[in-house]
Amino acid sequence: MPVPPVGRPLAGAVLAVLLLGIVATAAAQAPPAERGEADPARAFIEMLRRTDPAAAATFTALREARDRSVAELREAEAQFAAAGPELRAAFIARVRGARRRYAETSLAVLEFLDARDAKTLRDYQAAVAELTALIEHRRQTRAELQRMLQDE
Repeated sequence: MPVPPVGRPLAGAVLAVLLLGIVATAAAQAPPAERGEADPARAFIEMLRRTDPAAAATFTALREARDRSVAELREAEAQFAAAGPELRAAFIARVRGARRRYAETSLAVLEFLDARDAKTLRDYQAAVAELTALIEHRRQTRAELQRMLQDE
């Protein structure tokens, strides 16, 4: 059964998506203060909007929730640091809650990215299997053609 030909465009597209995913994953994990104006995560979100609008909305909501939790944590830590030793006990519960929310929202972003990357990896593995089958098919065809040349 012949394998449909897969050309260089598929390999190029796979490479481009892989590189974009790696850059966006790293950028998406950076805290808001570390993100510059040229935020590579925006490119990731735009790619998601084109390919999977629901995933783009989910990722955007997760990032915004994490950004809010970071701001809340910084505010709670600043209040704790500014309070005198006698008042710190009053702020410790808020700091712990803010840390918990930050951890929860950060884990949610990581879980989203892991699920997305696992899907991408499965897609790449399928593309590799397809290309491997194509190479094997050409190897067999080449062997048949060489036998034909030897028979003559």
